[in-house]
Amino acid sequence: MKALLYVPEELTPLFFTPSYASLTNEQRVSYNRLHGLYFLEQTIFFEQFLGKQGLQWLARHAPSADLRCEAQDFIAEEDQHSAWFRELLREIDPQAYAKSDFHLLAASQLQQTLTSKLSANVSWLPALLWLQLMAEERALHFGRCYVRHADEMDPRFLAVQRKHLADEPGHIRRDLLFLEWLWPTTPAWLRQVNAWLLEWLLSEFFLFPKRSGKRVLLEWLSLHPELELKRTTMLTEWQQLEFNPRYMKSLYPRVALPKTAALASNWPELKFMEAFLSD
Repeated sequence: MKALLYVPEELTPLFFTPSYASLTNEQRVSYNRLHGLYFLEQTIFFEQFLGKQGLQWLARHAPSADLRCEAQDFIAEEDQHSAWFRELLREIDPQAYAKSDFHLLAASQLQQTLTSKLSANVSWLPALLWLQLMAEERALHFGRCYVRHADEMDPRFLAVQRKHLADEPGHIRRDLLFLEWLWPTTPAWLRQVNAWLLEWLLSEFFLFPKRSGKRVLLEWLSLHPELELKRTTMLTEWQQLEFNPRYMKSLYPRVALPKTAALASNWPELKFMEAFLSD
């Protein structure tokens, strides 16, 4: 009987390398398990350190009571989601996650603190709201992918992703409300600065897996000494993912980010999005 997966294979970088086809099922599931855990860590980081502080600012400073209420409800739902993912991490690997939500994600305490402080300044950094919108649209895309592969998924991971999926349309709706208020009221020069920042952040941290994704790969290789002879080849293939059209097109497909694409098309400073989103 084929072992169940923790994340759809098409959402993992190693799946797109030539060496993946040569792996045993046990080796594939071992990598998939680690990437599934990392996927949960990444979501917690995004919700608690990159998004929450900006939402707290919106809950205090949005121009209407309705918008402030939307932000407060958003915070409560994100906290609930993080609690789901935290509980599952500790169920799967209680030792690794006994003291921290992060084992595979390469973010130091200092980086976590700095990210929180920066995201609290969303009035100066509305680019973070664009990141949040893109993250929520991708989460919707990922959740649907889990559902498509339901028969292959570990039921615990499938269940938590189904619950997460149910809330994502509401989160996207709120992100749009916040952006439709804050972006137009931001001075043109600051919008341009934020557009440059957004383009840099996306290319540096959210495309080719330079940091945490590679850390997952290296931990997995350490668990499989029988792959030592393939190690150099696999690391080379990993580096070449940046030039792999199939992999790069899987990251930000336009069909998965329709709201981002539509809203960004209204703003000349975000023209780079046309090329960034793949067809």
